[in-house]
Amino acid sequence: MPLTDLSKLRGVQFRPLSKIAFFIFVANFLILMQIGAKHVETPFIEVGQISTVLYFAHFFIIVPVVSIIENSLVELATKK
Repeated sequence: MPLTDLSKLRGVQFRPLSKIAFFIFVANFLILMQIGAKHVETPFIEVGQISTVLYFAHFFIIVPVVSIIENSLVELATKK
């Protein structure tokens, strides 16, 4: 996780997009827990696959992109 977090700010207090991404991650984790307890049937397989892609995308895609966006917003706010 430290390698993919490109943010200049360390705390999440002033990073609203990171808060939203974190709560989506938690919701996805809870969905994966529930799907893992279900039988292997057709709707649960697809939901599990989509949730798994979102789970790993959080670490490799969402966190770096959100960090870059938030860095840009901080730079825009501090230029004045």
